[in-house]
Amino acid sequence: MAVPADPIFLFGIGRGAQGGCLGVSIWKYLGCGLMMLICGFGQEVLAADIYREVYLHNEEYEVKKGDRLPVLAQKRAVRLQFLARQNHLKNPEAPLKPGTILNLSHSFILPTEVSHGLVVNLAELAVYHFHQGTFRRRYPLAAGKRDWETPTGNYKILNKIKNPTWRIPDSIMEEMGYSNADFYFEVPPGPDNPLGSYWMATSAKGVGLHATTAPWSIGRYASHGCLRMFHDHIEELFPQVEVGMPIKIIYKPIKVALTPDNHVFLQVHGDYYRRVPDKFKEVETLLRNNQLDGLVEWQKVKQVLKEREGIAVDVTKPSEPLNVDTFPGHRLYSGEIVDKPANPGASSQPQANGKKKTQPGS
Repeated sequence: MAVPADPIFLFGIGRGAQGGCLGVSIWKYLGCGLMMLICGFGQEVLAADIYREVYLHNEEYEVKKGDRLPVLAQKRAVRLQFLARQNHLKNPEAPLKPGTILNLSHSFILPTEVSHGLVVNLAELAVYHFHQGTFRRRYPLAAGKRDWETPTGNYKILNKIKNPTWRIPDSIMEEMGYSNADFYFEVPPGPDNPLGSYWMATSAKGVGLHATTAPWSIGRYASHGCLRMFHDHIEELFPQVEVGMPIKIIYKPIKVALTPDNHVFLQVHGDYYRRVPDKFKEVETLLRNNQLDGLVEWQKVKQVLKEREGIAVDVTKPSEPLNVDTFPGHRLYSGEIVDKPANPGASSQPQANGKKKTQPGS
């Protein structure tokens, strides 16, 4: 069956959790690292765009021959500069010495738009997979170029095809200067097929999730609207997705979470589609509308907005130590209690010896 898609060679609480390897109710140490729930219980979203769950992926990685930091970052949907800074590497493009231990830990705010299905955040270039309320895994993506934006909205999976045939869609034929009357082209299954070995069509016109013959494009806006994935990633996801499963596509360069212990986390990505001209104002409005502006340290907020590393960062204002001297009255107890007459009519004058009568033991 032929399917339309973007070409490669033409584009110029709590919820349970799975660490991407096995279905378990908590993060476990696996080949993909230790996945650990650090905060967030309950599935309720407090208000628009405020989430409740923040996850930390803890991973120590031993460098193998041929490993490069850009590829390690790309595979984890993490910004290169973040991993370079975290590992004190001045030149992130430099070759890595085999045997070196890298810290590849990172955190992210978990979306709650779908409890069973897929959530794609185009600004994050990542897709989240949920199964019956359980978060399974987060995968990196490539999405549509600026002049071929991947649409946002509520969709569903229409079909799944293994080893698909690809034909050039009419829109791309027009871009190339051809028409259907002049030219017709199909790529059969095989190593030259830009869809790779897996295709999952969505109800968004012309948009599907598929493998790619250009894995370098993952983590970039490089397609004609489709969502490209690494071959091993979509190979893992493919059997877990059912026809009819919902897929929610969002575009959120800014995500905020409030955890049950009143910690505010901020996650900021780039704005490739240029939909958020003033990011600080966007964060300020979001926090104030949800009465969270008094909980944050604004200098931290500005720093996270400046760095745009795509990592969930705790921007909560440090709590101040309790100081009793700041309370009205200054001293709460003097250590001395003066007796008052038991009889209201009795004289309140001091005794003849001129000494004040005090409570025994005072």
